[in-house]
Amino acid sequence: MTSKALYLAALLVLPSLARAELQALEDADLSLLSGQGGVYLSGEFSINKNGGVLWNTPASNDAATWTVNQRSCATAGSATPETCGLRIAIRTEANGGWYVLDNLKGIFSFEGLTLNTRTITSGFGGDGAAFNQDVLAFGLPNEVRFKDGSFAFGVANQGGWQNKAGTLANGGNPGYQQTNIFSAKIDGTIRMQGSVLIFPKN
Repeated sequence: MTSKALYLAALLVLPSLARAELQALEDADLSLLSGQGGVYLSGEFSINKNGGVLWNTPASNDAATWTVNQRSCATAGSATPETCGLRIAIRTEANGGWYVLDNLKGIFSFEGLTLNTRTITSGFGGDGAAFNQDVLAFGLPNEVRFKDGSFAFGVANQGGWQNKAGTLANGGNPGYQQTNIFSAKIDGTIRMQGSVLIFPKN
């Protein structure tokens, strides 16, 4: 009986709530309020889960038999070819080599990435007081989850990958060199803390 009474009371209150309307605040009332802006993000994305679009997967791991648009990213000695993931190459000097993040793929999800502005007026060895400006603050997510994630980090003499075993006639480059410094496979959860500040530059 009590639940029915509460239900009827709620139905009687709803019409009065429906008639409520937004009203503008006077400047005096507005000055008494304080708030904080920002964005809270959660999401999931996959990077080359099924392989990249630049190369087709060859029938074998023998690079000498690959055509121009074929590449396998299987580990050395593997009998089965593997599709390749995303490649990011950065050249830090005009006449220098390239740092590469190669074969990047997997599923990545995060919760709690925040984006807001923050005013720096102190800290940073005394430079904060002189700076006295807003910066963009990225709050690191509480958790980052990886599923079947993998990548290799290395150095190369070209930004784009080329088949060292191929001939010039079929698009290969015998002079191409890449040395992978390390590779990793990630499957699990990482907890993160802190924030990244982006300072404006005139």
